[in-house]
Amino acid sequence: MTLDDIRATILDGRTKGIPAASTPFALKDIAAKRWNVLREDLPLPLMVLKRTALDHNAAVFGDYIAESGLSLAPHGKTTMSPQIFAEQLSHGAWGITAATASQVQVMHAYGVKRVVMANQLLGKANVEAIAQILAADPEFDFYCYVDSVAQLDNLARHLGRPARPIKLLLEVGALGGRTGVRTLEAASQVAEALAAADPACFRFAGVAAFEGSVPGLDKGTSPINDFARFVVEVARSLPPSLYAGLDEFVLSGGGSSYFDIMAETFKTLELKLPVRILLRSGCYVTHDSGAYHAAQEEAKTDPHRHDHHPADLMPALEAWAYVQSLPEPGLAFLAMGKRDIPYDAGLPVPVKLYRPGVGFLPVGQATVFATNDQHAFVRLGEGASWQVGDLVASGISHPCTAFDKWRFIPIVNDAYDVIDGVLTFF
Repeated sequence: MTLDDIRATILDGRTKGIPAASTPFALKDIAAKRWNVLREDLPLPLMVLKRTALDHNAAVFGDYIAESGLSLAPHGKTTMSPQIFAEQLSHGAWGITAATASQVQVMHAYGVKRVVMANQLLGKANVEAIAQILAADPEFDFYCYVDSVAQLDNLARHLGRPARPIKLLLEVGALGGRTGVRTLEAASQVAEALAAADPACFRFAGVAAFEGSVPGLDKGTSPINDFARFVVEVARSLPPSLYAGLDEFVLSGGGSSYFDIMAETFKTLELKLPVRILLRSGCYVTHDSGAYHAAQEEAKTDPHRHDHHPADLMPALEAWAYVQSLPEPGLAFLAMGKRDIPYDAGLPVPVKLYRPGVGFLPVGQATVFATNDQHAFVRLGEGASWQVGDLVASGISHPCTAFDKWRFIPIVNDAYDVIDGVLTFF
């Protein structure tokens, strides 16, 4: 990948997370600053990435993919950081997944050569953007979703005569869920339209789905099992003539919570050509301390899943903030809020407390129960002897809405020395 211009990006005090008095410097030189989070060298609030956890998660998930005979195109929308894309590809990722045409453009601009757009492609500007990339780069391998004849018609209307056919994955959905065909009949209708489409414009490549929005997950994983079986049933129902001549049939699913269930069910699909089971888990690279941690714990205790799940991922993201106010007993405020931390899938969890001049101290019972734009409300209980000016690290829930709040995120070692940094492109 081509990351030189990212490494050469100039940062200064106008960048969130960089000390105000900093003279402009290139990102590649950040380690030479010898900054340390615990010495208060950087302004808080601050989101950090822990190098040890990143490396651990890459190794664990890489081993899982290899040992299970699976492929991985991690969802790049999680981080939108080309530097992290490069690390994922270096650890064996088959490609990178995008959700929008603009994300595809960023990925291609920094050298990603295979992108799965796990979404419908439609609309003049979006379609033209992809067509331009295909025309400019004969090595670029692109896939996107189709779930209706109407969407295929919209795509064809704006595509014209592309340099190479767009590879299409028939998307399967669940009743009451997100996009995707709901029935075998609907899948058949789209398949017929694909078979009749101009082969110079489109090429059927397989079937895809996303299980994370299937209704009923609050009652257990049975809906995931049923949905995975339906996805396989759709794939089996397609006429062999639709995929005649393909080198492989792509069968894709697997977000960051139930990828193991999807993968094990997908393995039951047998066709007269190789089937590539492609997971799109994106949050594994940083994991979290909330929703995905809970999903991992659930998998560890499920006797049907623990043998097929890499259940020892570590949270790599921490949000550091000052204790800024203790206005009444049992109530504290951290100087961070919705501008800095995710809040859509659970609130941050205080995990560490550091007192300048003293060191690390027990966090005690502390629960973030609300956030404003720049404030986090914390209920304190037993063992929580917080003081104004203390530094508190919180684990986050949902990496996808953590990265998008930071253009720059420092990478730290176990001593919280800043050793590198990543830029994001949302």
